[in-house]
Amino acid sequence: MRQLLKLKPETIQRQNVELKAKLARAERLVAQLRAEASQLRAQIAERQRSPVPPQIERRPRAAQRSRSARQEPSVLASTTTQTTRQATFAQRQSRRYQVPEHRSPFVRLLLRKRLDVALLAIAGLTVAALFSLQHTRQRSVARVELPPSQPTPAVVAPKPQTFAELVYNVPQPPQLVPSEALQAIVDGATALAASKGLPTEPLSITLIDLKTNQTAGYQNQTPRYPASVVKLFWLVACEAMLEQGLLQPDSELTSDLTAMIVHSDNDAASRIFDRITQTTSGATLSGTEYETWLKRRLQLNRFFQAASYNGLSISQKNYPIHSLQLEAPDGRELQMLDEQQQPIRSLTTTDQAARLMYELYAGKAVSTSRSQEMMTLLTRDLQPEKWKKQPNNPIAGFLGAALPADVRFASKVGMTSKARHEVAFVASPDGKVSYILAVFGTDEAYSQNAEILPAISNTIFTQMTER
Repeated sequence: MRQLLKLKPETIQRQNVELKAKLARAERLVAQLRAEASQLRAQIAERQRSPVPPQIERRPRAAQRSRSARQEPSVLASTTTQTTRQATFAQRQSRRYQVPEHRSPFVRLLLRKRLDVALLAIAGLTVAALFSLQHTRQRSVARVELPPSQPTPAVVAPKPQTFAELVYNVPQPPQLVPSEALQAIVDGATALAASKGLPTEPLSITLIDLKTNQTAGYQNQTPRYPASVVKLFWLVACEAMLEQGLLQPDSELTSDLTAMIVHSDNDAASRIFDRITQTTSGATLSGTEYETWLKRRLQLNRFFQAASYNGLSISQKNYPIHSLQLEAPDGRELQMLDEQQQPIRSLTTTDQAARLMYELYAGKAVSTSRSQEMMTLLTRDLQPEKWKKQPNNPIAGFLGAALPADVRFASKVGMTSKARHEVAFVASPDGKVSYILAVFGTDEAYSQNAEILPAISNTIFTQMTER
């Protein structure tokens, strides 16, 4: 395929300068010829009116010298000499352009015609120069075919070699529009919690309408301990490493990912966490050994923070971890919590949890295919005969419990003795209602109340359906 390029600017500029110079010379020549032609016509007209052409008196040089010798030196001498020179020059010019009277009328007419033809020729040259200049300007924007050249290779970003170089692939949060109507729904859910005697200070809510890309929230940017909702972030980080070849898939990894998301298994999550960060739990460390360990742990925060998940902290494991005989942080894990300058604890907001679920729903997290795989792991069957048979299921006491059984539902719950959380994707069977809801209740009152999240979910679904 031929490559098309424009004329070089310096070539165009040089051609324009040359043409303008030629045009200026032509214009000066035309002006000179016009003046001479006008003078010649005047002389011809004068000779036609006068029967005898004027004669110039010529004196012998000797007579002129004798006369000059007789004149006395005076101021008038220089003036007379200058006047004589001017008259002589005028007479020479007159003889140069005059048409002698002794020529026949036919010859005089022919001479006039020659002058007219010369003027026409100069005018033609001027028009040609103008046309050439205009044509060159038009060609400056035209394209010129050049021989085919080698295609420029595309710039490819270097592939990350370690997790420290890897960054989450969605650099900015979605462009969502605040909505007063949605805010009224969220305010109603907050009032519902208050009406049941629950404190609203530890409550956070984020609601995103996927049909309109509108949003609303209550304390939705307040960092809170995420409990097992943090495993959603670990899942995405693990899939990103698999996508880049920094982790190799195997049966144990697949089994642990399923157990971590479907059953919220802390032991499986601990193993996934270790593989992502290339660290292990254990006794306290010191010096550079601890610094290296801590740096690797904090790389998990940086992975998301570099993509505008500002303030997010997800570098602490969830407990208890029975396989490690850990009921709570200990050893080097406890060192993180006891950091003198700034204790390192897991913290996220409902906005951040809702954003990640939004990016999974939109197929943007890591890749479209991996987003779909992760959404499959997060999908829950709301048929009562399915989930009621499962002990410690993620439906009872959470957002899905009060929803119609045929609703499309994908979620990740989190619960401790002082927290009850969930982030969920909800869509009606007909597709008319589609939203993301994140609710964090970071207080013992929410942990012990199995009815509050289903109640909030039911009132929001009803109002979203009636919109």
